[in-house]
Amino acid sequence: MQASAIIQLFCNISPLTERETEEFLQVTKGEKLSEKQFWMKENKSNKKIAFLLNGYLRKYYIDKNGNDITDYFYFQSDFCSDLPSILSNQKPDSYVVAMEDTSLITFSYADFNKLRIKHPNFEHIYSKLLEQAFLRFYFRTTSFTRLSSKERYDELLRLHPTIFQKAKQYHIASYLGISHQHLSRLRGSK
Repeated sequence: MQASAIIQLFCNISPLTERETEEFLQVTKGEKLSEKQFWMKENKSNKKIAFLLNGYLRKYYIDKNGNDITDYFYFQSDFCSDLPSILSNQKPDSYVVAMEDTSLITFSYADFNKLRIKHPNFEHIYSKLLEQAFLRFYFRTTSFTRLSSKERYDELLRLHPTIFQKAKQYHIASYLGISHQHLSRLRGSK
């Protein structure tokens, strides 16, 4: 398991002691997902947090008309969880699937919560990661009212320049809230 990546990320936020690092590593597990394997399914409880070492995941839900709507992409060094379902003790309302072979480091929210109580460094790390997740959610949500589809497209390319090498165009179009044809026009105008 390549835990050094997640430890380095944590230490960039708040340096961990050797003991804190050891205690965290004791609650982690390396997992591998094959392409098209689900990490999370609608209505199936998943109280774990994943850190992506490589590969990528796609989060999506099925709308009331039966359409598959891409909600998020997770790439290397991203955290993936369904925190709203964990905190509210409800089952997820979406799916997370590996879009290529993907390696993860996983740990339970409950185990991490125990570390937060025991070690202030983990509370600080949690707080910073939660702030980052909130900002991602906020900017994604408000982008639909404050940005044009072209601006959302440009922002996605800025944040994830290799997305078109990995993701299917109709998943990207769904994520941007536009038609596949409109995405083709945006790509053609570059």
